[in-house]
Amino acid sequence: MARYDWLVIGAGPQGRFVATAVRAADPSLALALVDPEPPMQAWHRRAAATGMRYLRSSNAHHLGRHRRSLLHFSQSAGYDARHLLGYYKRPSLALFNALAEAELAGMHQIHQRALRVTPDSDAWQVVLDNGTTTTARHVVLATGPEQPYRPPGLGACEHVFDTDFHLGAPGRATVIVGGGITGAQLALRACEAGHRVAWLTRHTPQACDFDSEPRYAGPLGMRPFLDAPVARRTGLLAQARRPGTLPPDVHADITARLAAGALDWIHGEPVACDDDTLRLADGRVLAAERVILATGFESEPGVDSLLAQVLADTGAQTDGQGHVPLDADLQITAGLHVVGRAASLSLGPMAGNIKGARWAGECLAAVARNELAERV
Repeated sequence: MARYDWLVIGAGPQGRFVATAVRAADPSLALALVDPEPPMQAWHRRAAATGMRYLRSSNAHHLGRHRRSLLHFSQSAGYDARHLLGYYKRPSLALFNALAEAELAGMHQIHQRALRVTPDSDAWQVVLDNGTTTTARHVVLATGPEQPYRPPGLGACEHVFDTDFHLGAPGRATVIVGGGITGAQLALRACEAGHRVAWLTRHTPQACDFDSEPRYAGPLGMRPFLDAPVARRTGLLAQARRPGTLPPDVHADITARLAAGALDWIHGEPVACDDDTLRLADGRVLAAERVILATGFESEPGVDSLLAQVLADTGAQTDGQGHVPLDADLQITAGLHVVGRAASLSLGPMAGNIKGARWAGECLAAVARNELAERV
């Protein structure tokens, strides 16, 4: 049975950054990532599916070690000004990914799926899908969102975040459902590829630089958030987040497509899909040879997910919105940590974003440093 000091389950942006931060805090640690896919594979797949060109976060939110790592890397690696967009110098996807590979490469990874996490004396036992078991003093759940959200009545429709999604060749009349950045980016990608597209949203497209209030990127927002009782934080998260909004560049592009007649926009709420039609709540019926959902992910962990299993075994519960109460070290219980959106009650509305990954990395690196200090 292999034994580690730290196991980070999930090799996406959050998991890789956390693992790198912990390793930097104590290079002597036996540490590994656990994920059946190559590093950041789901991130790359989803970004390609939606047609993402720029991240929504500012140049300070990236996967490099230091705050200005991205700007320094862009200069040294020869990325021109086109890769830093607008006032906030939002990085292009290409620049962001290149920095991630430069800064996060070289971490040992176990290419298996973690099926179960159970206590084992003063450590945790992780059962893998090849039948083997490994243990670690610290286990970090960085599995991220896994289950695409399908609105009621649309369960049979394909989703842009399905692992087997392909946009394919033009031809069929296509309705894209979802008014946020994912739906808008996908609509733009489909238009550019020559598809006949109608974009269906419940609200008028709204421009907003970020998907949550910027004050939560620092103490102005986070200090009162963390001072509030945990029971109040769910409501504060809902108030701080701005779902269904578009960054200015995407809003401008989608507006231009609509003005040029290259894209149809339909305001309504779908309730059923069958026989090449999409029925709306107000009774309208749309011709739709293909319906693609761009409606994000389920907020609650899926019943078969590793996080759901851990919650059931530990007796912990979410707040009904997928957020898990954690202690100051992002622990459900001693040695079992959670990062990503599920850690929002501790890290605020940006927990699932790159900023949240940086905060989680800083927090768990501090845990590793404190343990190192106790040993020496």
